[in-house]
Amino acid sequence: MKIREVLDKKVGDTEYTRYITTLPKDIVKDSKLLGKDLKARIEKGKIILEEV
Repeated sequence: MKIREVLDKKVGDTEYTRYITTLPKDIVKDSKLLGKDLKARIEKGKIILEEV
């Protein structure tokens, strides 16, 4: 897996980017987080996604 930076929009001279990663289907299904609001945090060099 990789985290990709993509251009979201450009307003005048300002560019807004977002970050995208593709998660494995079985991981998403097993987590039961699909469609729920999530928050992200960093812990010991890892990105942790949790339900809000």
